[in-house]
Amino acid sequence: MKDTEIIEAIRSKLTLPGGRHLYGILGTYQRLSAFAKKLKQAKTPDGKSFPKPLSVNRGILKSIPDDEFRQLVENEAKRPEPTAAHVAKAFETFLRSQLQDKGLVVLANLELLFAYHLELNLLRTMAADEDRILLLLSGRRTSGKIIMFPEFETGVSYTLPSNLIAEDHLWELKE
Repeated sequence: MKDTEIIEAIRSKLTLPGGRHLYGILGTYQRLSAFAKKLKQAKTPDGKSFPKPLSVNRGILKSIPDDEFRQLVENEAKRPEPTAAHVAKAFETFLRSQLQDKGLVVLANLELLFAYHLELNLLRTMAADEDRILLLLSGRRTSGKIIMFPEFETGVSYTLPSNLIAEDHLWELKE
């Protein structure tokens, strides 16, 4: 779909009063960046500008105090589970703080969530009624799955859970 068609589809979905409001845009980092600029120029149904995308990675890292972060890094190789739990808690804190009375939050840079294999259902459960979340996801549809970070040849494959975002709430940017 074209950027303007996606923005209009999102605007239309945002007018619905209740229910789940988790939306996703798939594309390359370059296309997502260009889309974010166009989105920022558009208006939401209530006449406000769409918010600037927030970096989830940066939000998580800011939520962890420096001394705790140093300790986590030192012990991560021996004990990765506490680090993953700490990152999950930091993500929840970040997400809750961003949703407070904002209506719509646009999130980008979710790599830490996938790197630590965190449960993403928090996004779905928190994106309801007045709290709306739009995810800018580096990914593409392949054989009925959403493959994350296809630009990187790491040998590690991440997929977006199929039940996270409703099919009619997920759009893919074409090159």
